[in-house]
Amino acid sequence: MRIFRRPAAAPPAAQPEEEDPVVRQYRYLLRTAPGDALEHAHVEALSAVSPEDRATVLRTVQEQLVAGLRLDADDVPALSRLVALGERRSPGALLRHCPPAVLGRLADAALVSEAAFGLLNGYAAWDGSDPEPLTEEVWEARHHRNWGDPAQITDVQRAYGGGYGTGYTGGGGDGGGGG
Repeated sequence: MRIFRRPAAAPPAAQPEEEDPVVRQYRYLLRTAPGDALEHAHVEALSAVSPEDRATVLRTVQEQLVAGLRLDADDVPALSRLVALGERRSPGALLRHCPPAVLGRLADAALVSEAAFGLLNGYAAWDGSDPEPLTEEVWEARHHRNWGDPAQITDVQRAYGGGYGTGYTGGGGDGGGGG
């Protein structure tokens, strides 16, 4: 009987899946493009994909970001804003949970959009890292508002399901939802 045993060889580490080059470029765009350009690129991209793909993107946003609960998949500008803001606030939330086929079509449409033209400068030198998700304090400081304060929620946000990740879904005394 041996008391000391040689440790078993560690199993080989699983190789990470190779990222689709189009999705990688899209991820770069999400991480580096100015917010307004990113939103406009998504207006073009979501307009170009099928209604079924838009509905899938909307469901992913609703489930992962808890936003846009009253939004319709055909409201492309509001959905575009949610995608752009959501990926800035929680990097990877859409990318990890959207079905690969839908994500590929959305990524392709966003990359060929007129709004994305010229926004891939620097892609060749990018190391592929994602930023850390923003904390509430940093998010509020950057956007000069308290997203959880119903007094700060705009009429547009009320109409489309709330405060982008705060769980606020409208309502109130100024006709912004609720019955």
